[in-house]
Amino acid sequence: MRMSLPTNDALTEFSSQVPWTEIERQRRQFNRFFETLPANAETLPLDALSEAIGVPVTLERQGDTGDGNVIVSHVGGRKIVLGSVVSQRYRAGHSFVESIVPYNMNPSVNHTNVAETEDSVTRMRVLGAEIELGLVHEDGGSPSEAEVQSFMSAYYNHALRIGIYPKLDREACQYQVEAHIAPSVGYTKTRNALNGILTALALAAADTHLMTAVYSCYPTESDFKMTDHPKVQTAVDLMLEVNGLFPDYGRRLAEAQARYHVDPATCHHVNMFRNQGCHIHIDLAGRSEALGLLTFYTVLKSATAVANSAVLKGCPFVNGTCDPELLDAREYVRSTTVTGRYLELPLSPHLMTMGLDQYTDLLVLERANATGRAMMFNDDLGQPISVMHNPVGRIRPDLSTSKRVCTVESTGMPTNISASRMAAVLTDFEFSHAVIESYFRQHGCDLSAMHEDKLMWDVLGPLPLDSFIAQQDQSDRVGTDMTLTTPSGRQMRLSEFYDMKRRFMHRALEEIDEVMPRDIDEVYTSLERMLEPLSGHEAKTITQYINDPKLRSTGNWGRILRDAFIEAGGTPGDHCPDAVLRVVQQTHAALHQRYVQT
Repeated sequence: MRMSLPTNDALTEFSSQVPWTEIERQRRQFNRFFETLPANAETLPLDALSEAIGVPVTLERQGDTGDGNVIVSHVGGRKIVLGSVVSQRYRAGHSFVESIVPYNMNPSVNHTNVAETEDSVTRMRVLGAEIELGLVHEDGGSPSEAEVQSFMSAYYNHALRIGIYPKLDREACQYQVEAHIAPSVGYTKTRNALNGILTALALAAADTHLMTAVYSCYPTESDFKMTDHPKVQTAVDLMLEVNGLFPDYGRRLAEAQARYHVDPATCHHVNMFRNQGCHIHIDLAGRSEALGLLTFYTVLKSATAVANSAVLKGCPFVNGTCDPELLDAREYVRSTTVTGRYLELPLSPHLMTMGLDQYTDLLVLERANATGRAMMFNDDLGQPISVMHNPVGRIRPDLSTSKRVCTVESTGMPTNISASRMAAVLTDFEFSHAVIESYFRQHGCDLSAMHEDKLMWDVLGPLPLDSFIAQQDQSDRVGTDMTLTTPSGRQMRLSEFYDMKRRFMHRALEEIDEVMPRDIDEVYTSLERMLEPLSGHEAKTITQYINDPKLRSTGNWGRILRDAFIEAGGTPGDHCPDAVLRVVQQTHAALHQRYVQT
């Protein structure tokens, strides 16, 4: 199923029938009403809710309150999603009312009225990010829950002293944790925050005698143990059920198990899928549903996204095996689950034909274990599913905060050991979203003006999905040595692309006061230096990549890791856990030298 952006006529027609201010009023009343209900309530008093809001409110599907459902209001012949709820299966013991999640995006905010909203000034949007990483014993063994908790406690104490966000979150795997970059603006602040995170990780590792595995895949042998949490267990059940609908994905899993010498008895789809990553969160102006769709379709599906992903890639290791072909195995691992299929565009329950039906279907059929994931609808294979782990990204209208935040997430960005590389990529996305927001205010979702601007089209125009996938596959094989193809068909090295983008950004960001010309140069000259140093010399070893003042963050990280593996006595394609462990130990020692001993 291929979906396209809504037309500007569709946007303005919708907002003429339902003013954006009316939707905001309804949602404020909706949130206030729920504060009056008992937390353990298993029914929703629709009549009282309708009276409180002032318009008829109904459930989209009639049925038991244990089912997934969508709560809608009825205004001007339109249905407006006020909130959604997953089925009892995914509520982790919470009541029906406790499980209702507000829907925060406003379908009536468009290019003609976004200037009227409460956040109306075009400016830089702060970005947050999550860095997922593994923990491993020095002998390659997997840590226990108690040992992971001890690491998290040590990290907390060091992070407080350094002055960064101190909390680590647990991830699905027993030996995975997630660090958070507090939202900030600009390359220098973001790099400093990342250096603080790496410092706290290195210090916590020294305290607990664990090693950090900051790679795009968990590299060493493991028992694939999942954390003992109801949310994790129900997610596993869902993914196994959905993958069971498609025999081809059983074959993909078996091929990956053979490729990485994994005992099939110990590894199902979720175990194999367990990849790490840097997720980028973009705050949306005016909570506009249309702007969210435009951002996904352009920023996350552009040559920029391909280039940024390639800059961060680099981990050929899975389960103690070095891949025989790939310098980064992350997307190959992700392809073993049907929920990791590439997505053309998330659906809108309001602005797309059948969007509300499809959104509701996934919740009722229990094919989405979170309300936001129901927007990741896909039925290309004949069954409606949520491709919630697709390598492009997500739109999140359902973050339960007092500020009713909405985000766009890029899930295609791997973690890299280099704070400079991650900071440059994050800041580039920051700049890119500022450009798209400015474009939306002038042109809405009509891409014809972007297509006329050849430079903007090459930088931020949407790539055809087959080209996007092919280029991701190429960068998996060769890393930063890839040749990038832009939407117009131009081919160039990554360094050439960032030089082109630097020139474009000087023009595109000229009206945004928060960005100085030196801020732009700082990002893109840094990327060019890391990709093609003017000295002609680049890092060839792990120690150089992490520690050498002149060479660090340069070179092809995936090739550096593969070469270190071969030097350690490993053979690509063979199961060589001792050689992989020696590479992990080298990386850990280099991090310790940089962030602890100095």
